Amino acid sequence: MERYSRQTILQEIGLDGQDELFAAKVVIIGCGGLGSIVAPYLANAGVGLLILVDGDSPDLSNLHRQVFFQTGETATKSRALRNHIAKTNPDVQTIVFEEYLNKSNIEKILTNVDLVIECTDDMMTKYLVNDYCRLNAIPVVYGAIYKFDGYVSLFENRSEESIHLRDIFPIPNLDVPSCSEVGVLPTIAGIMGLLQANEALKYLLNIGESLSGILLSYNALNNSQLKLKLKKSWTGDLQQLYETEQYLGISCKPLPELTWSDLKNRIENYQLISILEDHEHQDISDPVKRIAMSDFLNNDFEIETLDQPTVIYCLSGIRSAQVVRHISNNFTKADVYSLKGGLRSVLSKE
Repeated sequence: MERYSRQTILQEIGLDGQDELFAAKVVIIGCGGLGSIVAPYLANAGVGLLILVDGDSPDLSNLHRQVFFQTGETATKSRALRNHIAKTNPDVQTIVFEEYLNKSNIEKILTNVDLVIECTDDMMTKYLVNDYCRLNAIPVVYGAIYKFDGYVSLFENRSEESIHLRDIFPIPNLDVPSCSEVGVLPTIAGIMGLLQANEALKYLLNIGESLSGILLSYNALNNSQLKLKLKKSWTGDLQQLYETEQYLGISCKPLPELTWSDLKNRIENYQLISILEDHEHQDISDPVKRIAMSDFLNNDFEIETLDQPTVIYCLSGIRSAQVVRHISNNFTKADVYSLKGGLRSVLSKE
């Protein structure tokens, strides 16, 4: 217990509190700017089981805020964090899911856990986590960052009156620019990650005043901090919404796409797949495969279909971007691109 002696000496924690941490099962969804801070602190505090979920690999542009990764790191963020934790605290058990969270794997990952910490940069993943955890009474530590600002709250999900994300923002705002578009101050990720880790420890130890029913807002430029008391406002049928929503969104990860001018001079190097309806479809080369958009979004296709570099196209590039984002999130090894501007970009050049 020497490793934890500086925290067990605290009257509010003690040996009993440390035992509570050892017994805890915590899921960290997203191992980037927030998760890469949360995970090492919870591991070194002695949280017994950490489940790390992220299919992305560190990019050079991540490292200014994701300080636990090394230049040239080839492992996924989740596995790299696991490797780091194994060196700093081998007492802690870690389970890694090198994949993005989605509706098809969320039940498998979030079964029999004590707490979920939502650390992604993807708007729709945040709503997926919120809705699933609310329906299954799983507490969530919510966190988000934007440029110089950060936000943290605790959604306990204990009763019908528990505050959750849709009480604050009922509908996802997909027009919010990503960090790759507007930038982010590196220290805000560290500050908010620490606040999330702090909120998790307070919850697991049942100490202090939690952020349940409160949204904490922090601005790094002027050190202003605001605690907003939240009110219950969501009255919709969350179960029905969860059953019908696909939760497909946009993250900071760049969308793999090619323009027609990029593609046409090396088109023989790619497999072409059209997701256009019968009344829209035109071949842009020969051969072209036809697969319905719904088959991709529901994973009703053979993964062997994507065993070579592939370009997917629709009419304007919007639907193909959605499909490629879904494939990239669920099949990380697939080499798949969206045709920017779609069929219209091809016809306009002819």
